[in-house]
Amino acid sequence: MYEAEVHRMSVGAGQVALLEVGAAAGRPVVLVPGLSDGLAPVEDPAARALYASAPVPLDRIRGLVVSYRDPVRPGVTTRELAHDLAQVLRGRLDAPAVIVAHSLGGMVAQHLAAAAPQLVAGLVLTACPDRADDRLRDVLARWDTWLAAGDQARFRHDAIMTSVTGAARRAHLELDAAASHIHPGPARVARHLALSAACAGHDATSVLDSIRAEVLVLAGGRDEVVSPERSRMLAAAIPDAGIEVFTDLGHGFPEQARGPFQARVARFLTELGWDRGGQ
Repeated sequence: MYEAEVHRMSVGAGQVALLEVGAAAGRPVVLVPGLSDGLAPVEDPAARALYASAPVPLDRIRGLVVSYRDPVRPGVTTRELAHDLAQVLRGRLDAPAVIVAHSLGGMVAQHLAAAAPQLVAGLVLTACPDRADDRLRDVLARWDTWLAAGDQARFRHDAIMTSVTGAARRAHLELDAAASHIHPGPARVARHLALSAACAGHDATSVLDSIRAEVLVLAGGRDEVVSPERSRMLAAAIPDAGIEVFTDLGHGFPEQARGPFQARVARFLTELGWDRGGQ
């Protein structure tokens, strides 16, 4: 376990929170979170604990976890969030990074790799589509409705049901029922809703064929949020991208199958020669 140190950087009219983990002299790997960063940004204690055991070989890698701007402007797009991320990477790193990005983070990383190829040495895109479809928008609309109405319990229940599979689903539901929850305030809910709208409007199909970095797309075969078909379309649209499917898992497969997921990311880094120290 590595201590996750929090930093902040001014970006436009807001600030971006960053976590630094791992070896300071190692090659950089940037983790970009999904929609969960809306209600629980990376500087929150629970998020910090999660990222302190990030799915990369932290003894040899410089890990950088990048949140989204706070406050998030309503109407922001995944392309604009990619511009923010590029600004952070230019300010914090002196070499290109491998990007490991989940869901919303993967949507943002697609635009980053297309618009700023000099910043990206490789991409691992998990549980994310080439563009939003009705399946994704329907899930987001449910969550938005419940959060806007203050029904946090219904939102959490549905998020578990659509993200976790098998016996792990029951365990997650039992843990959620037993936990003491601090309800996010209006500012956090507004942040989530703005990021949710960015997800619902995502479309990178016009730029994917310009991505030249090494790319691995990972998908859950039972993902109820982002269909594995959309992930296959994403991989097919990026030159030479590889794809692998975690057959019996859903949208939350990076956490539910943490060991196998970590192993696959580590193998991707090894294939790039990214875990050998130095820059």
